[in-house]
Amino acid sequence: MTKEKITLFFCGLAIVSLVFSPFLLTVSMIALLLLGLVEEVEDDKAGRKFRANKSLLKKLKDWKKNAAFLVIFFYFLIVLFGVWQVEGDYTYLLERLRIKLPFIALPIAFLGLPHFSDRQIKGILYFLLVFITLTGIGISINYLMNYELINQMLSQGKPMPTPRNHIRYSLLVGVSIIGGIYLIREKYFFKTPKERYLIIGLTIFLFLYIHILSVKSGILCLYVALGILCLQYIFLSKKYLFGLIIMAGLISLPIVAFMTIPSFHQKLTYMHYDLKKYLEGEGEEYSDSGRLTSLKVGWELFVSAPVFGVGPGNIKKEVHRVYQDKYPDYVKPILPHDQFLFVLAGSGLFGFFFLLLAVFLPLFYNKAYQHFFFLGLYTIFLMALILEHTLENAEGVGIFSFFILLLLNHLRKRS
Repeated sequence: MTKEKITLFFCGLAIVSLVFSPFLLTVSMIALLLLGLVEEVEDDKAGRKFRANKSLLKKLKDWKKNAAFLVIFFYFLIVLFGVWQVEGDYTYLLERLRIKLPFIALPIAFLGLPHFSDRQIKGILYFLLVFITLTGIGISINYLMNYELINQMLSQGKPMPTPRNHIRYSLLVGVSIIGGIYLIREKYFFKTPKERYLIIGLTIFLFLYIHILSVKSGILCLYVALGILCLQYIFLSKKYLFGLIIMAGLISLPIVAFMTIPSFHQKLTYMHYDLKKYLEGEGEEYSDSGRLTSLKVGWELFVSAPVFGVGPGNIKKEVHRVYQDKYPDYVKPILPHDQFLFVLAGSGLFGFFFLLLAVFLPLFYNKAYQHFFFLGLYTIFLMALILEHTLENAEGVGIFSFFILLLLNHLRKRS
């Protein structure tokens, strides 16, 4: 088995692990790192053999050319820099560092790995589309078998049962839909052209399914990504009337979904009720009210220490303190539900500057924004950062470090 096939196997394992297994996710990331650290060479006596990857060191030294990869380190370094700010227990800081270790390992891995060809990237996206569809079928069957119970849960603000975290899972569904549209656009098939009909069917199913799943942030991220891709199409094709028709259809789809999909209807109805309670000053027991309050708390912490923040190792303790002082009726304090605000509160403007570099530099690497799937993926990523503290859990880190670095590797040799 060649290095290329082993690499593709662990890419597939990483995708499966993002849904089901933190342990296997760690295993796949370590495997990809090791594969990036070695190279496969032909030997007259021993045949194929592995040795230390000499080209990797050259790529690390040529930091200007590979800045899009190396800037990913900043996600880890922002937290590490805050070690001097820790007051008392280092447990929370060490937990943050552990979660962000992929931001050190995976850039090295994908710099060292061979270039992923166009067909390999599409094959990985095809696997993602099929795999997420299978999970969606399973979750949909469970929903139908427990229709009344799950609709009641949704009407109370609870999520539909999914593997691991429902928010991160919905983001994967969104990425799969964008990937499916990309495969349709590129007329991809693995063995036979008839597979294109399968790809179209799976993509349509997942688009319907994400509304049934009814995770608000996942749906919003998808629609913004689709909107940006529509604008890109209008700009490049100059077909303004057709593009406006597509945009109008895109805007109308959530209204149709609200009127026709019970789970989506229940979720939005509860969200309206939740926000109404928040505006009435009675949002202590409601999820969206808690999120909005967490943004107020995060801003207060940033204002109190605007240059270096309260410290990434202290932010949890400081959030609890502000809740006790100003929002004692909130039983469960929530960390700022916005990655940008989270960094502003924890690391101040100093950390925020490096966060912006880490977020936006890869988007302009080799004009990556011109790549259909990369632009859609990155839009989902940016929206997720605005709506959640996405990079404060292992699954969120895994999803975006894996897919973004995979595409950066692919775009590395594009003229």
